[in-house]
Amino acid sequence: MATLSDPMDRFIAKLLKQDPPRAKSLCVSLLGDALGPHGGAIWLGDLIELLAPVGINERLLRTSVFRLVSQGWLHSERHGRRSLYLMSEQGQRNTARASQRIYEGPASEWSGEWTLVALPRTGGNGLAERAELRRELEWEGFALVAPGLFAHPATEARAAHDILEKLGIPDRALVLSARDLAGAGGLPIASLAPQCWNLDAVAEQYRLFIRHFGPLETLLDAPDAAEPAQAFALRVLLLHHWRRIVLHDPQLPMPMLPAQWPGIPAREMCRRLYWRLFDASEAHLDTVAGRENAGYRPLSPEIMARFGGRPGTLPG
Repeated sequence: MATLSDPMDRFIAKLLKQDPPRAKSLCVSLLGDALGPHGGAIWLGDLIELLAPVGINERLLRTSVFRLVSQGWLHSERHGRRSLYLMSEQGQRNTARASQRIYEGPASEWSGEWTLVALPRTGGNGLAERAELRRELEWEGFALVAPGLFAHPATEARAAHDILEKLGIPDRALVLSARDLAGAGGLPIASLAPQCWNLDAVAEQYRLFIRHFGPLETLLDAPDAAEPAQAFALRVLLLHHWRRIVLHDPQLPMPMLPAQWPGIPAREMCRRLYWRLFDASEAHLDTVAGRENAGYRPLSPEIMARFGGRPGTLPG
């Protein structure tokens, strides 16, 4: 086992000191990225072993898993004195919803169509209900462009309908597809982007991501740079930090983004690092999570299309 004199262990320790991950959020990252593609089942003891190297102790992990069960992400099965945790259907839907934004990125082209969600002045929407709807829509990347009117230039109407269904209010809002007619003398909706979306804050997070993880590329150039356990820890931290940024990025189409948008080089760097760590990290995952676990399945082949596929290869 490598010691802290090892450059990779020092790098991991520095990442953890710079931005210590929260246990529950890190569990969600692990579920979606690593465990879901293998069937989403893991023994609690194996989960503890996987996350201990990234600063999550057993007490924090047990509390986080309990919360994920109570929130419907996981369900548990007792096998004697052991607990097997499995992703629920809700957990699978939640991770699938996030995966598109994590691995695919913003659209390179834009048709000019907008998806709008309008809240009628009447219709029974209380303040708490409206606040919850606003939180969900903003998580999806929508912005409030006028009182009671949310807009997004890339999200499909299906996403808005799914949010309304999830909240139990499918008949409380209008979901519309529209194209602005600024050519007729109106105000282009796209001109509201700097006011409606906090792109400066998102851009700074992408720059910080490049500063924190950029040195890893050089470290990985050394022969046998990362042992499987280190590769897995680095993959978990990489995806965890990346996920936190992109899920706060409205993912506007490329034509609407500022020039020199740092999300572009950040995504490309994340792609390179992800695939350089992937094989060794999978070997560690197989060793730990695959032992005595009948619910652990071979890797889903569709995962190989993440981030557009491995550099130098064609996806699929």
